[in-house]
Amino acid sequence: MDIYNMFTDLFYPRRCAVCDEVIPFGGSLVCDIHTDLPYVESPVCMLCGKEIDSQERELCLDCEKHFRNFDRGFPVFNYVEPVQARVLAIKYHNKLEYCDFYGKAMADKVRPYVKRYGIDVVTCVPVHKRKLRQRGYNQAEVLARVVASELGLPLRTDMLQRKVYTTPQKKLNNLERANNIKESMMTGKVYREYRNVLIVDDIYTTGVTIDVCAGILKKSGAQHVYYSTICIGKGR
Repeated sequence: MDIYNMFTDLFYPRRCAVCDEVIPFGGSLVCDIHTDLPYVESPVCMLCGKEIDSQERELCLDCEKHFRNFDRGFPVFNYVEPVQARVLAIKYHNKLEYCDFYGKAMADKVRPYVKRYGIDVVTCVPVHKRKLRQRGYNQAEVLARVVASELGLPLRTDMLQRKVYTTPQKKLNNLERANNIKESMMTGKVYREYRNVLIVDDIYTTGVTIDVCAGILKKSGAQHVYYSTICIGKGR
């Protein structure tokens, strides 16, 4: 721990990234009692990384039905409590200190695959400038900074752009969600030196957002695109 963070933690104590209780000075990022968090466990879908109910299957029902532009996903937790509330607190209530714990958890999930898949850059799902002004931050970018730092990879937040301000995804059905995202996203800066990209976001629900981003990156020259999120919905 550097001097700046030491003094910050001393005068502005961190709160647990799971229960929001104050962490004693010098403690970890979560309270010691949290030993049974809802980690995604095997067997998992070989595409999106979602839990599935049989070792005999390779894909979840969603990935069997839908073509995916991304090559593989590495979600860390199932989208259930107590993690669900903390992820929403990051997204809507400025609890960015939680990103240290969740970003490191994402990096730990991806780390065994960095060399295997030749992942050479980290990017994130972008937000529109209007939403950035309203919220003051892009939680996916904050998480991506932690992930990139932990993995020792470059971070390029300008590979994707939101060109249209869109309705919040939670208010839309699946078809509307897909059209919404496709109309809003565009290529950002193209980096020809990066071929295998890791996209970071907070939550994977239907997979539409990640999939559109992956398709754009591949059209821009990426060979393979992977993703990691804090949480993934159960889906099917």
